[in-house]
Amino acid sequence: MKKGLIAISLAAVIALCGCYGSYAVTNKLYNWNSAIGNKWAKAAVNFVMLIVAYPVCSWLVDGIVLNSIEFWTGSNPVAGNTYYEKDAQGNQVAAVKNADGSLSMQLIDAQGHKADLMLQRDADVIRALDNQGRVIAQYSVPAAK
Repeated sequence: MKKGLIAISLAAVIALCGCYGSYAVTNKLYNWNSAIGNKWAKAAVNFVMLIVAYPVCSWLVDGIVLNSIEFWTGSNPVAGNTYYEKDAQGNQVAAVKNADGSLSMQLIDAQGHKADLMLQRDADVIRALDNQGRVIAQYSVPAAK
């Protein structure tokens, strides 16, 4: 009986851990840690996180629970409508899809300069607006054939 329960539990964990996902909680925690300005404070917080928080977030919360939900349903309940990317040069982009269909974006270059943009789309036009609502770029979408 005990061996059967262990075998079923082990099979369930193996089946669920194979569900690769976005690791939303771990990424949010990492992004919070990377936003700390002082490199010494960032390193100290990271050291504590490596021991305490990252194992729990990446293995238990994301690895078993949330990534399994994402694998089977197609969406992660924590990730929401957000996107974050950082390239090798240190440039970053963070985007959130708003309820009205627009996209709020923050761009940060490697030197730390920030730009906030809003992308709006009509039927055949995409507009980029600055944080005062002024159109700074516009692109006409070609008609579908």
